[in-house]
Amino acid sequence: MKPKTFGDRLRELRLEREEYNSLRDFASKVGLSPTYMSHLENNKVPPPSESVIERLAEALQADKYELFSLAGKFPPEFFETFQKNPQGVADFLRKAEESGLQSRQDWERLGQMIPKLFQNKKTR
Repeated sequence: MKPKTFGDRLRELRLEREEYNSLRDFASKVGLSPTYMSHLENNKVPPPSESVIERLAEALQADKYELFSLAGKFPPEFFETFQKNPQGVADFLRKAEESGLQSRQDWERLGQMIPKLFQNKKTR
């Protein structure tokens, strides 16, 4: 089975929503041309910009991080953190990968631990 592409997932998400069975209606809702929308869904063009991905995810009530991942793009809200300390962020992600973090549950556990690590720092 071939891996799912951005366009494949976009089409799936659109068709899951009755109000968007028409590609034209959906394209109009998100401010894109039907032709461009068709090209996206059929993988004839590269995934769109970050702002368009956010509009698509919002309209489809979909997980925008899944769409960013399939598009091979980075969510803009994380850019500021990365720009402030690119080496620190890269080291953190590298260590997470090296320690075998893979499942969503692993990441959720780590996410729960981080605030506890810095709890004392905030109360000083």
